[in-house]
Amino acid sequence: MRTDVKPSKIILAVAKAAEASFNRGQWLEFGYETGFADEVRSHPRLLRSLDWGDDDYYACVLDIMEEILRPQGRTVRHGSYGLVVTGISPEPFKVAERMLNLPKWLAENDRPLYDEIYEGGEFDAGVDELQAAAERLGLPDVDAHAARIRKGLRDDPAQAIGSSKELLETVLKAVLGLHGNGPETKKEIPALTKQASASLGLDAGGVRADEPGAEQRKKVLGSLAQLVFNTAELRNAGYGTGHGLSRGPSLDVATARLAVSAAVAAATFYIEAHAADRKARPAPSPPT
Repeated sequence: MRTDVKPSKIILAVAKAAEASFNRGQWLEFGYETGFADEVRSHPRLLRSLDWGDDDYYACVLDIMEEILRPQGRTVRHGSYGLVVTGISPEPFKVAERMLNLPKWLAENDRPLYDEIYEGGEFDAGVDELQAAAERLGLPDVDAHAARIRKGLRDDPAQAIGSSKELLETVLKAVLGLHGNGPETKKEIPALTKQASASLGLDAGGVRADEPGAEQRKKVLGSLAQLVFNTAELRNAGYGTGHGLSRGPSLDVATARLAVSAAVAAATFYIEAHAADRKARPAPSPPT
């Protein structure tokens, strides 16, 4: 689930799915699992409106869902089938999500609401891991790239592709200790990748033939290098920002997401491999 979704959207999504899916028994089961069985039973209209097919049933569903999904212990203002809500209680939401199979229901019945709540959730988790790894390694520049990538995938895929190339360049140069704008930093992605991989023992040539799974490791490491090259080529071909092209080709969001997710995973891998390499190296001897 996306981290920036508004609580009101979650309540709306759960209410829509519950209205379409829950029968009386499922409402009671939902009440028992969330600890709100008394509230479900005592609601003045919910079950009655369900049984009789009354027009106010959906309003009643919204009413009870706002009460169940609001943060526990919060003082709320009761209105006409409504409550003032500022957040979501995670445990009741998990029950609703499971019982309603919420992602599947929204994907099939309300795609715009699905996109607002779930689209990018797994990707955001990957970017979170990238930022956490970069923080441990002391790479503040990664945060700026990550923020642009998050926004770009939703609003501007070309920006996301361009930022992904910049992200990889930043990470590879950090691994190699290349900082600033000196001539030694003016290297293209293929050269940076080969040097960074070799310095970390991650190039295919660094795998000994007698190591377990040597052949498979060579293929994986070779694919990693190719993935990084292709991300740069995608941007250089005009699908990403950075070359000032006029009327450049456009890339669909699905392909952009695939390319950017791969770039984020590769960047995270290099950061974590670099951290492990630094930890494994013996500390320098103190001066005598």
